[in-house]
Amino acid sequence: MDEISRSVADRLVYDLRLPEFERLLDVGGASGTWTFAFLKAFPKAGAVLFDRPSVVLMAERRIREAGLQGRVELASGDYNKDALPKGCDLAWLSAIAHQNSREQNRSLFRRVHAALEPRGRVLVRDVVMEESRTAPAMGALFAVNMLVATEGGSTFTFRELKDDLESAGFKAVEHLRKDEGMNSVVCAQKGGRA
Repeated sequence: MDEISRSVADRLVYDLRLPEFERLLDVGGASGTWTFAFLKAFPKAGAVLFDRPSVVLMAERRIREAGLQGRVELASGDYNKDALPKGCDLAWLSAIAHQNSREQNRSLFRRVHAALEPRGRVLVRDVVMEESRTAPAMGALFAVNMLVATEGGSTFTFRELKDDLESAGFKAVEHLRKDEGMNSVVCAQKGGRA
């Protein structure tokens, strides 16, 4: 996944044309590829990378090599169980929703909502299916993979993600970027439109 993300991260973050933010929460941030892309696009911002302890060790090395220790805080835990670090105004969830059931996603979205600052936003990068669930074709095939490889994972429609984000307290949910693969992005506001 890291190699795939590295090939698209800088361009995707640039294409999103996001307003300035102060502090990113990269949920399940792995080795930091997406954290690095956001910090490159927003040189005044800081970040918190949150992932399992063994993964955070890998990220720590990459952050040190990139000279970003002063801009990135590391926090460890299980995003499906633990409270998330507070004090961020933008949360990024990349390629997580498809690994979870809808109930797991609603629970995760509630924890993200609780962690974000009052006017915070969340961005969910994943496959987003059309209502027919047959397109994009890659997503339909990927849903079968998730059925076999996870306890409750699947690919979800925009309406499902919107409903799950709204049930967690988010508002102004929009399909910010449409893509035939994993690079669709859904955005939601904690406090409504900024």
